[in-house]
Amino acid sequence: MTTYGIDFGTTNSALASCSSGSTTVVPIDTPPGEWRTEGFDKVLPSVIGVDGSGSWAFGWAAKQPGRRRLDAAKRLLATEDTVQVGVESLFVEEAAGALFGRIRDGGRAAGVEFDQAVITIPANSRGLARYRTRICAGLAGIETLALLNEPTAAAMAFGSQVGDDERILVVDLGGGTLDVTVLHAIGGVFMEQASAGIQRLGGIDLDQEIARHVMDEVPGSTSWSKEVKQEFLLDVELAKIRLSTRTEVALPLPDGGSRTLTRSQVAGWLEPLVSRLDEPVTEALQRAGMHLSDVDHLLLIGGSCKMPAVRDRVVDLVRREPAVGVDPMTAVAEGAAVAAAILRGEYDASFFVTTEHSLGTTVRDPDFGTSFSVIIPKTSTLPARASESYVPVGDYQESVRINVVEGDESKPLDDDVNVVLATWDVPVPNPGPVGEVSFELAFEYDTDGILHVTATDGPSGEVMYRADVGSVVGRSPEQLMGMHSTVEGLRTEVDPPVAVVDPVGPAGAELPPPVATALERARVKVGPMVSQADAAGLAELADALEAAVGTEGEAAALDALEQALRKWSYLF
Repeated sequence: MTTYGIDFGTTNSALASCSSGSTTVVPIDTPPGEWRTEGFDKVLPSVIGVDGSGSWAFGWAAKQPGRRRLDAAKRLLATEDTVQVGVESLFVEEAAGALFGRIRDGGRAAGVEFDQAVITIPANSRGLARYRTRICAGLAGIETLALLNEPTAAAMAFGSQVGDDERILVVDLGGGTLDVTVLHAIGGVFMEQASAGIQRLGGIDLDQEIARHVMDEVPGSTSWSKEVKQEFLLDVELAKIRLSTRTEVALPLPDGGSRTLTRSQVAGWLEPLVSRLDEPVTEALQRAGMHLSDVDHLLLIGGSCKMPAVRDRVVDLVRREPAVGVDPMTAVAEGAAVAAAILRGEYDASFFVTTEHSLGTTVRDPDFGTSFSVIIPKTSTLPARASESYVPVGDYQESVRINVVEGDESKPLDDDVNVVLATWDVPVPNPGPVGEVSFELAFEYDTDGILHVTATDGPSGEVMYRADVGSVVGRSPEQLMGMHSTVEGLRTEVDPPVAVVDPVGPAGAELPPPVATALERARVKVGPMVSQADAAGLAELADALEAAVGTEGEAAALDALEQALRKWSYLF
């Protein structure tokens, strides 16, 4: 049986399968040539677009000029109710659900049919973002087997290289979030010990900072339209990516000119943002009670970790070289597919899903006010069940208000980290004097991301209220049915994805097949899996070949790259 994992990312998403313990990344979209040769042939940009005629597009098609687009829908799951795509308004769940649908359609175009998957979420995801992820997948007809933290998934993809009783520090800097997690591998199981992070720090923020510096030096940039700025940001993103393997690049400007960017120059611009990695790394180690010398493996994942400035910052801080053998772009999806295989009994291993935040309710004390009462503590292994007894605050109280809260009990109740997930006014079946009435509040939290809440009258044992948080959080069943119809409608309006494209070069010209194959092997299949020094050598040879296409030196450059690649032929 083949199982599937989805990395639903802020900027890019990926789908992987696992069969007989071996993982495969499923190509679900077809990038333009300049992106394919940079290692983006197996990801779907998490982008929705619409043109002037109202035609919808997803992924790479949505990132192209002429579309009004919505980027980073994942970031909006925690805070927004509706989103605007051009003149069209969608519920945020519809936007994200349509992207999940596009992932499923992309798999179908590649010959993969699935309706269940383990889906990954940032380690510090909380509140609506975590629960809505499950809903959005469901709107696309995908059942969530488990919500798995992204660092844990990446470690599972790397698991064959980890010994028993070893500790892994995972730094995950993707498009939108920074997560730092400490995992303990013991007895073949990955256990999360501590995590820290920043919810809004990633590749999107780095792109905007580079764009700001360039625009400050370009006359007339303040008058650029929204569409022009979007296209410019796309060029900035590609330039930033190329600077991971080149020392300088040319950045096209909207007026037809260009600007040369150097790696050192951009690193200087980004230093204030990159330096923010220090605190979460230190905090995660402190929470785990560890010293730097206790770290056995450093794992860097997320596309932004390919940047030398990011990599060097973490290496200098941790004093350890990062692990090789995992692709930062696809490791999370691969680990999720492995987790799905374990859950389905197809793979002989184990893993634990844990709660990153405490779950409980609010209680009111006449002397001390309202506070957070924990029922399921943070870092509890799922599935988890716990209960606490409570009493009404007044005599003959006819109802009690139950708030379901997720967060940190050590922080003030009104701190942003504490989120009220649901609120119900529950009738008390037998009102009476204070001290004679009580009720039990039981929480059951499953790996699929659903929190089951039951309130039971203490004296009689009668169930007062039962509800699930996570299945319809914040929405009525009727609303969700309407959203499902919208998602299905958006999917049918878009041409089905094409699984394979002809290789094209950076300028859109067709490359000779041997050249395209060699470049793909160097930049996609081998580069992310080997040491930094080896990857740098391959990148230099790949750049030389790309520059030599169409010249007398093409054959020699191709031969040099192919010879260098032979030692890693098992990777392609």
